[in-house]
Amino acid sequence: MLKGTELKLFADTHALDGMTDKQVKILLAAIDVFAAKGYANASTKEIATEAGVAEGNIFSKFKSKRGLLNTIIQPVTKAIFPAVLTDFKEHQPLNPKFMTLHSFIEALVTDRVQFVRDNAAVLKIFVSEVLYSNEVRVELVKQFPESYWHNINQTLTQLKENHLMINWPNTEILKLMWAVVGGMVVGYLLFDQTLASQEITHIISALTKALAR
Repeated sequence: MLKGTELKLFADTHALDGMTDKQVKILLAAIDVFAAKGYANASTKEIATEAGVAEGNIFSKFKSKRGLLNTIIQPVTKAIFPAVLTDFKEHQPLNPKFMTLHSFIEALVTDRVQFVRDNAAVLKIFVSEVLYSNEVRVELVKQFPESYWHNINQTLTQLKENHLMINWPNTEILKLMWAVVGGMVVGYLLFDQTLASQEITHIISALTKALAR
């Protein structure tokens, strides 16, 4: 079942604005069904049964099963970017929180781990579609805000200028970070792997060692 933190994701991104109680029930039912069976294997009839509404109510608001999926994954693209990047950018020069590469990576990984734990069902749907649907991947890239690229590049450059991070191109650093953190997230969401504290500590240590100057 959807957790309160996941419902908050939709509320914070205004995805529920203008929806009736019945439409919210349909959305929540779709999340449960998609997360359990996968988008391709789910039907609008199953979703309607789960929501306790007539199937026609789905089409009147969301138009199609794809419309329902888009309503679910769009809020994720708005909230998926690490909050720590904004925090880092707004506190230049480096404050004690980010005096070391380890503290920056620890904050970044911890931020994403908490986000994944809080929004597991919704993210399971999102990650599955990103992996298997070119349409969703293209849409995700289109919705990356310019501020994200600006912030991440500024952050990495600042770390390198302070001799805290290896002097690689930012794109190579990002590929390594995404590969490690993304593998952890996919393992947790799709393969029921744990996110134990010791494992997270090891990931933080491995990334710090790999990227240290």
